[in-house]
Amino acid sequence: MRRTYEEVTKGLETKSDQIRALAKAGYLRTEIASLLKIRYQHVRKVLVDAGIIEGLQKEVRLEREPVVIEVDEEEGAPTAVPPTSWEVLLRAGFHFLGEWQPEDEGFVLDATAPVDKGVYSFVVDDIVMYVGLTQRGLRGRLNAYRRGYERQRTNARVKALILEALAAGKRVKVLVATPADGSWNGLPVHTSAGLEAGMIAMIKPAWNILGAS
Repeated sequence: MRRTYEEVTKGLETKSDQIRALAKAGYLRTEIASLLKIRYQHVRKVLVDAGIIEGLQKEVRLEREPVVIEVDEEEGAPTAVPPTSWEVLLRAGFHFLGEWQPEDEGFVLDATAPVDKGVYSFVVDDIVMYVGLTQRGLRGRLNAYRRGYERQRTNARVKALILEALAAGKRVKVLVATPADGSWNGLPVHTSAGLEAGMIAMIKPAWNILGAS
């Protein structure tokens, strides 16, 4: 029979000691994170550093195409919502990263994007036009829009929209957010994915609408 949390952690003052003791007592990493109210990634690091890797699975980060809002031809365009100012995102915790700047026949970001996973937004004339998610890293994801390969249809479409805005003399700003993951009843929760989905449902950014031009 597995010992209780209180029995295992009694007398252990540091979180690291508690993590190691709970793991050796048979507690899952998600359980440890929930009990100690800390991030799963911290639990994982402590155990890896201690050489406790039994049952440890490699973290998998799946990249997917950005979310788009499809329009049913019979129903017409989705219900219009008032434009959302970028100040809404800034007040919520997004950070201004930089701007897309024209370069030769393309564009370049005038700042260095972080390698963290997270949510990003493109803003034109202070209006939120696009929201996306990356599970691999913001730097690589944003670079993908510069390339805009035709086989990656969403990247190519959004690249064309950015070029069009820049050609019209508009500023295209980039905002980013890197919220920490959480847990629910001992299960990991990807906060960024939920944030992206919620924002798109609420804001309905114009460039997330399939067929936007």
